[in-house]
Amino acid sequence: MRAFGVCLVTAMTVWMSAQVARAQGQAGLSAQQLAVACAASPGPPPAQTPDALRVRGAQDTSPRTLFGTGELVIVNGGTQAGVALNQRYFLRHPIASGAYGSHRIAEAETAVTTGWLRVVAVNATTAIATIDYVCDAVTAGDYLEPFVAPPAATPAGPAAEPDFSSMGRVLYGNNQRQLGAAGDLMLIDRGDEHGATPGARFAIYRDLRTGVPLVAVGEGMVVSASGGRALMRILSSRAAVESGDYVVPRASR
Repeated sequence: MRAFGVCLVTAMTVWMSAQVARAQGQAGLSAQQLAVACAASPGPPPAQTPDALRVRGAQDTSPRTLFGTGELVIVNGGTQAGVALNQRYFLRHPIASGAYGSHRIAEAETAVTTGWLRVVAVNATTAIATIDYVCDAVTAGDYLEPFVAPPAATPAGPAAEPDFSSMGRVLYGNNQRQLGAAGDLMLIDRGDEHGATPGARFAIYRDLRTGVPLVAVGEGMVVSASGGRALMRILSSRAAVESGDYVVPRASR
């Protein structure tokens, strides 16, 4: 009887912690920050080693591989792996992408952000977490990365003339979409190692391959960056922005 009471108290504690975590899932994030948080990760997926933190499954009466907001899931690591109570993690799913667009831009591996979770119980080797927010289908096997709230990016300053000596390319948008319009988010192959930090402005151009100069398509601004890639918000466009279009940095005046 005493053992049953201990289990009941533990279950109730985890459930109550999960409800609090769920209520905090969107705390402090604007609609734009939520969109950026749910967008494809600009950084490449980490090495998928056997000990990488992942969603293992759920304690349920039948096996399941798909999970939603507010559900409790099991993480295959605990305090020995650096996991602590109330830590938040992004949930990501790696995808291997091929060449995109008619310009055959280079292959690039990236990851879909499926949501984020918060740890509500942990021991040395295992953790229980509640899914705070779902962007896409959260599945068993999704890997964890530390959660960092996206900055509220604003233009770094008045835009100067485009610098055509440092052009990059548009990769793709969410779910590997190859077209984007004003307000959409798309990955580009220029990151903070190229000076493409949040707030950096880019002009977007297209090569029509008809012997005429590059055609102006629109304007974009970096909202997050990592290494050699960045997430760009399309500020304006006169036509759909396509995978393979050029991005040309505009230095701040």
